[in-house]
Amino acid sequence: MEYNYSQDFEDQLLNLINQKIPNILYLSLDALATALKMTKLKGNLYPFGSFCNGFESEIKDLDCVFLTPCDDKPTSLLRQVQAGIRAYNEQNLIPSLKINAFISHAKVPIIKLVDTTNNVEIDLSVNNINGIVNSKLLYEYSQLHPKIKQMGLLLKLWGKRNRLIKTGSLSSYGMIIFMIHFLQEKYKVPYLSDFKLTAQHLKNLEQLENNPYFRIGLKVDLPELTQTSLQQLLYEFFSYYQPQGEFQQKNICISIHRIPIQNVHHNFTLKIQDPINLRQDPSKRFELQCLEFQNAFLKAKKLIQQHDIHAFDYNDIAKNKVKKNNKLHQQFQQS
Repeated sequence: MEYNYSQDFEDQLLNLINQKIPNILYLSLDALATALKMTKLKGNLYPFGSFCNGFESEIKDLDCVFLTPCDDKPTSLLRQVQAGIRAYNEQNLIPSLKINAFISHAKVPIIKLVDTTNNVEIDLSVNNINGIVNSKLLYEYSQLHPKIKQMGLLLKLWGKRNRLIKTGSLSSYGMIIFMIHFLQEKYKVPYLSDFKLTAQHLKNLEQLENNPYFRIGLKVDLPELTQTSLQQLLYEFFSYYQPQGEFQQKNICISIHRIPIQNVHHNFTLKIQDPINLRQDPSKRFELQCLEFQNAFLKAKKLIQQHDIHAFDYNDIAKNKVKKNNKLHQQFQQS
């Protein structure tokens, strides 16, 4: 596919993603771990998502899960966690933690809280192992080649800038699945989840709702990916998913398994097959937005052709997050 390369545009793209995880996130994790120790629950706190999946985000937030052998219902466990956070705050410890919302009726109940000292938002669930496994899988893909991580970070920026990645719609996780599928189809990125399971693996799967097995530490040579610029990759990615583009013509689900599943939902053109939990549908929340997303892909393709960096402008996202955080806190206080 022909594309007019610009070195200046390539440099601008790279400058957007030269970042590291802020140290304050570790302070927030330590504070939450301390609060959890003030409960009577045994277990360990684990971060997941952007913090550790290889596609760290510029926005300061954390997704965490508390794994405990206690078999109480998640809502009951989270109420005990709430008590621990209150006990933590009564000691006037720093950083300070504030509960914004307790979302008990979600498929995965969570507590939304904020480290008010460092302005870090935290979503905490309990015994949600899928988040940990998904994060590890994405991390393994991010380590296969530098371009995979760079492209993923840029697509997250683009998705948030254009309000496609948001609560109740497309997630950052879904966007990365879009990208990995494209790279497997076009640039020979390997299928980490496809390998022969042992008899013990198969026995373990009988007790699980998901398939947590995939290759780790794989070293591969991807010369075509090395030789292709980021702007070319992005241009081809958006072309692949645009209305009536190559992906839509295949009539398959977005999958990172070698053998694709036929998409029988003709109006649901961007249906995702979750790589870990096959019963889960990461695309369910945006089923009616597929054409909107595809048109956004087409628009982004045109902007990249013009070497327009504004497609990835990130200026308003932090402000919107602060407004949303304040609104959640007000709702929680009124309930």
